[in-house]
Amino acid sequence: MHSCLFAFGAIVALLSQPTASAQNVIPNNGARAAAAPAGLPPASVGEMPATGVVVPHDSKLIPGDEVSIKIEEDRDVPWKTIVTDTGEVEVMGNLGSVSVAGKTAADAEAVIGAYLRQRFYNKATVSFKILRKAMGAVRPFKVNVNGKVQRNGPQYFTGANPLRLSEAVMVAGTSIYSNLKRVQLTRDGKNTSHDVQAITKEGRTELDITLQNGDQVYVDAKPVVGFGN
Repeated sequence: MHSCLFAFGAIVALLSQPTASAQNVIPNNGARAAAAPAGLPPASVGEMPATGVVVPHDSKLIPGDEVSIKIEEDRDVPWKTIVTDTGEVEVMGNLGSVSVAGKTAADAEAVIGAYLRQRFYNKATVSFKILRKAMGAVRPFKVNVNGKVQRNGPQYFTGANPLRLSEAVMVAGTSIYSNLKRVQLTRDGKNTSHDVQAITKEGRTELDITLQNGDQVYVDAKPVVGFGN
């Protein structure tokens, strides 16, 4: 009888403990979870850019914003660029520029898609993302990538988000005809040759270099092998 009374008392004590609520749960880092203030609507959130800060869906584009543009039908890597001082973005390097300042990412998708369908594509589904918001007036750096690539033209970057040679070549788009073993870099009037194939295919990252404003990158075509060779 005593043992039965003891078991019954233990059950009553257990059931009398308060249950944990969302406001009483302590996260793994030891900080008490913050509850949203009563009566306030949840914040409108959007993309998580490179800064780690959530950008609202209705965020307006301004000069200096770093963005990416992808045409889903092409299945190419996203084209990374920056909103220029005049409020425009270069579209895939050689397809012209479109004004996006003051527009949201969704608005930019619409206007860029319309621009591409009017001039170059029968169908163009555009994905536009904000990678990094500008902290005030930012003048972007620019390099040009030309030669045997799919998208000749300028690429933009900033000191906070530098651009490496291999990345610029890959973003420009290569093919089996691109000679990646001898990519020419022109800086301050001096030419140097770089083995981008070793960087991208063999993991020789020590051969990669950070580009500077005004650099010119040229990807030559592979030499044609004659029948007699």
